[in-house]
Amino acid sequence: DSNMAQAFQQMKKQGNGLATTSHYAYQKADIVIVDIHLDIKKSKNDRIKDYTFSYDTYLESLKIIATNIAEKTLVLIETTVPPGTTEKIIAPLFKSCFQERGLSPDALTLAHSYERVMPGKNYLHSITNFYRVYSGITASSKKATRMFLESFINIKDYPLSELHSPTASEMAKVLENAYRATNIAFIQEWTDYAEAAQVNLFEVLVAIKKRPTHSNIMSPGFGVGGYCLTKDSLLADWAYTQLFDSKKHLEMSLEAVSINDAMSEHTFSRIKKHIPSLKNKYITVMGISYLNDVADTRFSPSEHFVNACEKEGATMHLHDPLVSYWKEKDCAVFTQFEDLKKLKHDILVLTVRHKVYVELCAKDIVDTCPGVTLVVDANNILNQDTYEALKQKNIRVLGIGKGHWKD
Repeated sequence: DSNMAQAFQQMKKQGNGLATTSHYAYQKADIVIVDIHLDIKKSKNDRIKDYTFSYDTYLESLKIIATNIAEKTLVLIETTVPPGTTEKIIAPLFKSCFQERGLSPDALTLAHSYERVMPGKNYLHSITNFYRVYSGITASSKKATRMFLESFINIKDYPLSELHSPTASEMAKVLENAYRATNIAFIQEWTDYAEAAQVNLFEVLVAIKKRPTHSNIMSPGFGVGGYCLTKDSLLADWAYTQLFDSKKHLEMSLEAVSINDAMSEHTFSRIKKHIPSLKNKYITVMGISYLNDVADTRFSPSEHFVNACEKEGATMHLHDPLVSYWKEKDCAVFTQFEDLKKLKHDILVLTVRHKVYVELCAKDIVDTCPGVTLVVDANNILNQDTYEALKQKNIRVLGIGKGHWKD
């Protein structure tokens, strides 16, 4: 994001930015923003309810803050946390530390306002020009948070939403991501249906979206990745049972996560239908990040797909214009099309709607992946003309959600 780079240079010029690991900085802070990583681990046995969660290292970090800040410092939690965390876990921790230090627990200024940010070229804009939700443990906490958020957010066009409690703010974060994840999972069974019925599901969805009440229906794809949609429902479920003593689970939300985690298996099974044995086959994957035109590989669905192909004995060629090293797989990734022209190719799988992939025509594909016999469009990347041109070259083309591209 060039705007972020400019903002950073402006900060340096003004001299009002400092990076430090010293705990002393907390003593001088008027505001402390907490964006500490808090994760939840899924079980490897594919039972979505068998997740494990702990606050341990998170609370250790917060205790350092609590033992150093001044009495009325605003502490703003932006971490995505299980609903109830700020009021039931963090507030008691800070008040206990305040008492030990001889400070008034009633002076604690603690609030929650989850971050809303999109990685990519509009990173800074997505922070300053978007709606924010917040709440605090007291009226003064809410007031301090509103004043801070108003100092950098365009509230004229994106007014703030103050909720009645931090738990409500925490719930808003995980609920909006659970909703989106469920919307995505819902379309998967209709992807199966459309392919069986030889229907172009994308065409159907365009027609449906003309109805305003259905404009946000999701589309077929390769899978769900990133840090939020893959685990936020689990955080909510943990809080439901552990902080609010429910005997129930968020069944639908958890099932959606489970479906999305396995979504890339659909592309894998489509390939296996046509090529039962992938042993010694050369499979080229275009798209390692989880999101188009962003170099973020966290929980990328490509990882699950590549692992499945490797288990079958396939040789994998990995390409992404923005990712040269895949941290999760600890391997190098090709970033130039020229690098692929020197390799063998049996199957090409297009997984991410990077701009450079959407612009590929049939000739580009044939020139870049010589010898390819099967092209799989897993994310609505190829248009109808490209499909027709590849078919004329005797290359089989499969499209996820594109049942009209007959196998």
